[in-house]
Amino acid sequence: MVVGMKPVSRTMAVVFLAVIGPALAWGGAVTPRQGDVAVRIAVLKDAEEAAIGIRGEYILMDPLSSRELDRGFHLRKTALFPEKNGIRLGARSFPLKRIRFVPQEYFSLFRDRQERKYRGVVDVFLTPERRLLFVNTVDLEEYIKGVLYHEVSHRWPLEAIKAQAVAVRSYAIYQVQQNKNKDYDMTNDIYSQVYGGKTSERYRTNLAVQRTRGEILIFKEKVLPAYYHATCGGATENVKEVWKHDLYPLKGVRCPFCSHSPHYSWKKNFQLKAIQEKLNKSGYKIGLIKNIEVRDRTLSGRVKTLDITSRDGEKISISGKAFRDVIGPNELRSNDYRVVMKGYYCDFIGKGWGHGVGLCQWGAMGMAKQQHTYDEILMYYYPGTQMVSVRSLEALK
Repeated sequence: MVVGMKPVSRTMAVVFLAVIGPALAWGGAVTPRQGDVAVRIAVLKDAEEAAIGIRGEYILMDPLSSRELDRGFHLRKTALFPEKNGIRLGARSFPLKRIRFVPQEYFSLFRDRQERKYRGVVDVFLTPERRLLFVNTVDLEEYIKGVLYHEVSHRWPLEAIKAQAVAVRSYAIYQVQQNKNKDYDMTNDIYSQVYGGKTSERYRTNLAVQRTRGEILIFKEKVLPAYYHATCGGATENVKEVWKHDLYPLKGVRCPFCSHSPHYSWKKNFQLKAIQEKLNKSGYKIGLIKNIEVRDRTLSGRVKTLDITSRDGEKISISGKAFRDVIGPNELRSNDYRVVMKGYYCDFIGKGWGHGVGLCQWGAMGMAKQQHTYDEILMYYYPGTQMVSVRSLEALK
């Protein structure tokens, strides 16, 4: 047995195994009700090693065969390593490409001197590159509790937080549907939805989840990919300018509600040499830059295409979206900007933060302060949608 393990009561073992299905699993205290949904989040990718811990009773199992590998109680901080033909936990090796931890209370992952706690079940995969992939499978409502704190302030008006909860839930369901044949549905970063597990739960964000339980947005009987962003800067963007969608609720609206945002206007200075290096590293070959010019804009005013000219006369064209990805979404806060050239430097003077599609979070906060309810906020930013219970999805098929 792994160091620190104690026998689990037979009753607990039976309960754990009874709630583990062939496709998804639930921790002892998390028993799904009919109609509930599980979400799979990659909480750590490409790890050469990791340290884990578990609170309460737990089972370690082979999820493919449902074979129990071990049982324990309160696993102290223990190292987890990839091996050539399996996974090593402490002093014990498991010749498997995947193992599953089913905790009664929670699973801890230690990274960068911080402990992150996760409800539900955690699967550890051995990748072909002999790295570790950690996937947390958790109830949809528990997942949203772990997201909201990272997306909006828990001190904001409750109606704004409730609107965000519905958007998060809708986006999660959409991703679950899209990724059902993959190892996970979402990541835990800005490229999906920032998710911190149990560690990120707060009273008011949990309250918003409870008061909107199961509510999602649909359009033409399909779940809406309810994108959202921090601040639009006066108008939201048409989704087709950013992703391969063409949906009426995501065509963009005017937004007079986010002018109080600290991100409403911004200015960023760059060395042209630094921009050149980033472009070259991303495969865009250009010499020392002489000029950056906006060629055209979208209907919302955001940069659609840039022309970049080098000092020896070379020219490349790049989409606003691709350019922002190259520079970095936190460096170039949005695509709503103008460029001021200053010799070997340039200034980007812009508005807003984020891709601009869907719900404007600071706009939602502004609407809530004007006494708008969460459903009014959602209908404003996602016009033409309906709010239904996630349990109605079967009826929509």
